[in-house]
Formats: sequence, structure tokens, C-alpha cells
Amino acid sequence: MKRTYIFAGTAAALVLTAAAGFLLYRHEYHSAWQETYDSLVCSIDETKMTAEYGYPYDIENAVRYTGDAVFEGTVDTSTVGEQTVTLHLSAKDRHDREVTRDWPLTVTVRDTASALIWLKDTSFTIPSGTELPLSEILDVADRVDGPLVYSETLTPGTYTVTGMPDTSVPGTAKVAVEACDRNGNLTSGQFTVSVYNADAEYPFRIRINRELNNVTIYGMDSEGEYSIPVKAMVCSTGAATPLGTYRTDVQYRWRALFGNVYGQYAIRIVGNILFHSVPYYSMSLDDLEYEEYNKLGTAASMGCIRLCVRDVKWIYDNCPLGTEVELYDDPDDPGPLGKPVPITIDLTSPNRGWDPTDPDPANPWNS
Repeated sequence: MKRTYIFAGTAAALVLTAAAGFLLYRHEYHSAWQETYDSLVCSIDETKMTAEYGYPYDIENAVRYTGDAVFEGTVDTSTVGEQTVTLHLSAKDRHDREVTRDWPLTVTVRDTASALIWLKDTSFTIPSGTELPLSEILDVADRVDGPLVYSETLTPGTYTVTGMPDTSVPGTAKVAVEACDRNGNLTSGQFTVSVYNADAEYPFRIRINRELNNVTIYGMDSEGEYSIPVKAMVCSTGAATPLGTYRTDVQYRWRALFGNVYGQYAIRIVGNILFHSVPYYSMSLDDLEYEEYNKLGTAASMGCIRLCVRDVKWIYDNCPLGTEVELYDDPDDPGPLGKPVPITIDLTSPNRGWDPTDPDPANPWNS
């Protein structure tokens, strides 16, 4: 009995020892696994967890991590909203077992930019009865989705235009443009359309600011007043340019001027005072007195109103004889359309004998 007891005790001790060793072994294995698991770390930069609609996005720029990484899923920036990508991190513990740890990463795709409205000008002046196609006024597009379409009702992917005037009636109207991109972002713009009475006997009135060497053309409104600014032109006046109000009474395709020079599209204002082009040495389109051309915008004439060919031809073609011309002084205000920037000529250019604005097909500046 005593030996049996000793044997049983020994067996029990062996069993206990084995169990303890197994527990220690499992603990050591678990500790190795836990140690490796804890070493797999992901740090997220929340400021980079937002992607811009339509632009490339790399989620790896938003995270820092240890171990080997595999990203499950991608961020599709063509769709607005929250998207989840899973980051799988892995490493080997000291027992060569693979340990993994996962992080769900939520990225928000946002469209923060509205559609763009490109106005070809902020104001348009047209004769009565003239149509003004929208394509000649503006373009509306989203930087990602491209052009928006016109609609009478504003919905995603469209734009509306309200306030277009009845062009049969002279007057001025503020026109509003509203755009809504595919993701609902709104933007707006505005331009002015002025309609002058093209059927009047004298559709225009011309005002010349002597001190600032600027010309403003006004169109007639529905009340018969010349209240609608149509065009601005830079000019050159001179010491003998008079003040006062006159009416044009004769015009010439070419006109001899003082100093044995010639002017294109000459229109008499009063006495010897004319509208005309910058002088030419002869009645030839390529014989411009080019040294004088770059003086446009300053007092440079003997008294006439010098203009570039484009502008004086416009008066010649559009303002009938009898058109009222007012000459006045205002050193502070060039007029409602401002003073245009003068065109200048490179005096070393072989084209310098031509006015750059002359519409003649032979003009080398146009080629």
C-alpha cells in the first residue's frame, strides 16, 4: 500500500508538472502573439480623411502604420459620400506565426467647388430687334462633369437664365444666371443687356471728353433719351478742339488734312474739326504716319478728333449725318464705360505702315 501511494503521488506530480508546463507554454505563445499584435499600430490623420470629388485620392497619405499593409477596397471620388476601406496589418511573431490586425478607415468624398460661369462680358448693348443667343454670352460648366445644360427649371446638372429683355423694346435689364452642379452646389452670376432704339432717325449721340481724350457713344432709350452707353473709344484731341454741341454734316472716305497728310473715314463736326483716322502720308492703307499712332489717348492733333480706323469707321458706318456730337471737359470721369487701353505699334515692325485695327483683308497685322 505504501508503494502504491508513492507511485500515485509521483504520477500526480508528473501530471501536475506537465500541466504547468503546458500552461506556461500556452502563456508564452499567447504573450508572443499579443506582443506582436500590440506592435501593429495605425495612426490616422483625420484632416486627410476627406477626398475632393473628381480628384485622385491616395488613402496611404492619411495613415501611418507598422507591419505589412494590405488595403481592402478603394475610394471612388466620382461618388459623393462616406466610403470605407479596411487596412489589414500583419507581422510574424517570434514563433513565426502570422498575426493580423484590422482597421476600418472611413473617407468622406465631398464636392466643395461650384460650377463655373464664364461671362464673355458683363454688359451687352444691342440694337432693338436683335436676338442675343446665350452661346454668345456665357458658358457654364462644372470642372469635373463638364458643361451644364440650359433648363427653365434649376435642377442638378443645369443652369437657368432669367430676366432676358424683350429686344423689341429699348431699355436696360439685369439678367441673372444660376447654376446647379450634379451634386447640388449652387452658383450665380449677372450681366446687363441694353437695347437701344435702332429705328430712330438718329440712333446715337456722341460725347467727347477733351481732357481725358475719350469718346462715348450713347444709344436712344424708349423715352427718346440717349441714356444707353454703347461704345467707348480712345481718341486724340488738340488745342483747337472746341467745346459745345454740334451735328455732323458731311463725310469723306479719304480727306486731305493740314500738313499734306490724309485721313480715312473723315466726318465733319463743325468748321474744320473732323473725326478721322490717325493721318497717312498718302491715300494708301500702308502709308500710316506711325509715329503719331502711339499718341492715341493723349492730346496730339491740331483740333480734329483722331481715332483708330476701327472706331472711326464704326462712326462712319453707323452714325448718320446729323448725329449730335457734344465736346466737354471732365478730368475725373471718362464716362460710364471707362477709357479703353490704346493699341500701340512696334515702330520697328515692317507692318508699322498699317493701322492694326484696319479691317482691310490686306492688313498684315491680321495674318
